[in-house]
Amino acid sequence: MRTLLIVSMIALLAGAASAQDGNQFGIFFSDSDFTQENTNWDTDAAPFNGYLVLVGPTVSSVGGYECSIELSDATVFVLGVSGPNGWTNFGSNLNHLVGYQTPLPASLPGTVLATVNMLYTSMALVEIRIGPASPPSIPGVPVIADGTDPENLIACSCVTDDCLVATLNGDGVVATEDYSWSGVKALFD
Repeated sequence: MRTLLIVSMIALLAGAASAQDGNQFGIFFSDSDFTQENTNWDTDAAPFNGYLVLVGPTVSSVGGYECSIELSDATVFVLGVSGPNGWTNFGSNLNHLVGYQTPLPASLPGTVLATVNMLYTSMALVEIRIGPASPPSIPGVPVIADGTDPENLIACSCVTDDCLVATLNGDGVVATEDYSWSGVKALFD
């Protein structure tokens, strides 16, 4: 009976783990190093780039995506947003309703979906969050479209539980715990 209980608990943890693995949106201030160290930018009087990244993609390519970028200070100027592979935004600089002319190849650990060029001349703390687009295809969450089947919309999460994904003039953010199968297995080793 005890063995059955332990096996059931492991199965439940693994189920929760697979639901949280991959397809997470984040913003990083590096286009290749998607780590906690790159979730903060200390501003000066020069424009800088933030990179909207799909961390841990579970698809081989992305046909498009939807999300909003929320800034806690309205005096941050978003000078422009661009992306690869015929990136077309049918929304705005902060409300992304994006399609790619050619599906964007996805790779691990993450895929840069767009580059956000910003300017902020204050030294005050700014929190950057990811939210659903307006109007959303799937209410309440950011979304990607599978590049091999654009009709297949996939609900995504953020790299943190509360979708605070980056800061300006702050400490950055701590990503959600590792809930991978190997992380769960390590609990029992």
